[in-house]
Amino acid sequence: MATEDQRSNRTTTDRTESNRKIVITRNRVFRFLFTNKNVQHAVNLITVAIFFYAIYRAAVGPTDSSANFGNVAFFGLWWAPVMVLGLVFLGRIWCYVCPMGAIVRFTQRFGLHRHFPMYTRKWLVFGLPVSVLSLTALTFAMARWPMYKVGVAYTPRLIPVYWLTILGVAVGVSLVYQRQAFCRYICPATGVMSVTSKFSPLEIAQNRDTGVACATLEYKSDFLSTDRRCTACMKCTTEQPEEDVELRFRWPGAKVVTERIPLVDEALIALLIWAVFPIDHVLGDAVEGMAVVQRLPGVLSPTAAYLISIAATIIGFTAVNRLASGWGGIDWERSFTKFGLAYAPLGIMFTLGSHAIGGLLEDGGHALNVFARGLGLPLGLPAGASPELVSAWEQFFVTGWLWLAVLWSALIAWQVAKTMTDSRERALKAFAPHAALMTGSTYVVAAVLATH
Repeated sequence: MATEDQRSNRTTTDRTESNRKIVITRNRVFRFLFTNKNVQHAVNLITVAIFFYAIYRAAVGPTDSSANFGNVAFFGLWWAPVMVLGLVFLGRIWCYVCPMGAIVRFTQRFGLHRHFPMYTRKWLVFGLPVSVLSLTALTFAMARWPMYKVGVAYTPRLIPVYWLTILGVAVGVSLVYQRQAFCRYICPATGVMSVTSKFSPLEIAQNRDTGVACATLEYKSDFLSTDRRCTACMKCTTEQPEEDVELRFRWPGAKVVTERIPLVDEALIALLIWAVFPIDHVLGDAVEGMAVVQRLPGVLSPTAAYLISIAATIIGFTAVNRLASGWGGIDWERSFTKFGLAYAPLGIMFTLGSHAIGGLLEDGGHALNVFARGLGLPLGLPAGASPELVSAWEQFFVTGWLWLAVLWSALIAWQVAKTMTDSRERALKAFAPHAALMTGSTYVVAAVLATH
């Protein structure tokens, strides 16, 4: 257990971080953007129109994914880099412009307005209390599976089926449940955003409680936040425009250490982020190359490899954490949650460096050209950076970038170990197994990528 001095230090840290802020609504433009309810409506009309237009163009446009407007809009720009960069630097701010969220807010007006089963109900799984929030881990894994294992991301004609299926689920849920239940509990991105927001150096938040009926039932406080499951419906700011909105600065990952109510569900999502990005890229390919797996028909071969990557990641972490919690003499549930979250940077940095930065360098100009021309705007940017620059980035990605991710995760894990133990010796015992797993797994990932 943490000592009184450690708890006092965390309180001081929280207070210090809360002082690093800018009241952005002192600016007239920002106040208008945050407090005028018509602004978000106008933004959502644009994003919803582009959403359906991209689906249509995916269905009727070129079969070449690199030349298809819908394919480029969804997978060349939306997922990475726009959404990835947004999640890393501004938490859940994507919810403000999300077309799916706008459709949910509209359709739930005509629904049955029932309450979704609340997250406060817990089920014990291997001694860990999980709730309905873990559903987002499952939906994220299921949503990513057809993207890269069935080939939706490379097959424009599959894109309408993919997005209309998700849209059908969203509309169906919103016609039964109230308060944007799809956005909070089922959306494949919401769980990921609840985790990545903890590692963002910036947070947008309202100054204090407004008393407005917030759509997000997990909070006792009702105010805008880019952390956890705020859906950025802006009801709090538009109904209480006199309350300030702040841009807060913090150490990336400090929220993992200072979180007052850590959730096992979010730790599972963090481990899944690590599993489906660096681990599946290496272990998945290796499993898929095995003779017994290759004999599986159709998409069963990549699906088996995908599931094995996820299972191996969670089992491997669980075994290491069992060792760490035993050595450090710390609570199993709390250590699983806190240390599990510390692994998220390994996945965040991988997808940021590979998909966002690497994708922009390789063909970012081409993607922007296709997108702009699809909207009737002439654009003639260079297709991508020079081959020398792309090669230099790929080299740095393997030799430096991935190890920066290890350093980031290890620093968080070390702080977690210190806050959960009462001596440096016990902290080292709790930290060492995780440091070894982070370092060893990244070494294997880097070594495999270096040979490709």
